Amino acid sequence: MRRKKKKKDRRDVFLSLISVDAKKVLDVGCGEGNLGFKLREKGIEVVGIEKDEKSYLLAKEKLNRVFLTDVEKFQLPFSKGYFDCIIYADVLEHFIYPLAVLRKHRDFLNNSGYIIASIPNIRYYKIIIRLFLGGSWDYMDKGILDKSHLRFFTLINIKELFADAGYEIVEIKRNFVASRGFKVLNFFLFNGLKDFLTYQYYIKARKHGAKYISSTRKRKIDQF
Repeated sequence: MRRKKKKKDRRDVFLSLISVDAKKVLDVGCGEGNLGFKLREKGIEVVGIEKDEKSYLLAKEKLNRVFLTDVEKFQLPFSKGYFDCIIYADVLEHFIYPLAVLRKHRDFLNNSGYIIASIPNIRYYKIIIRLFLGGSWDYMDKGILDKSHLRFFTLINIKELFADAGYEIVEIKRNFVASRGFKVLNFFLFNGLKDFLTYQYYIKARKHGAKYISSTRKRKIDQF
């Protein structure tokens, strides 16, 4: 009997991106603390920030320290350069001003540290098909069109966001979610559909030499 292939856990992708020498990690929007708990099992100090009280109560039993607060209004009580890694797992799209958060936290990341983020891709083919053929933009309880999402990103926008915040992206991974037919078509198109079949991007970034760049956009943006 053929053994069914185990689906890769999203947390495993994050673990693969975190440097082995990381000792202090900030998990922004830590939820119930499941990801951070895996890191803590490795001897890493994990600090979480969580807005939802029920999730906070669970997370504080798993992590070294958790703050129940709105991260956009919160000032971290740590010294500059305290953290080796800052995690944003599916949270940047929930912020009113994600750029401001990334800039604010930059001072708390040491010069050799990294940011790890996962961000949904609004250019995903099912969104485009629904908008083009169905003419609808329907918010859901979860997924790319989660009703709590305030910001939407393509890969270009992600690159500009991190550059404007003073970070250099060093690694990009993709969460491919597509039907077999689209995967086959992508193969024959030499991976030409990769940006449309990417459900979510995983980003690893480090601090740029400049604190931040006021504007990295060199492309023309038309206002409608």
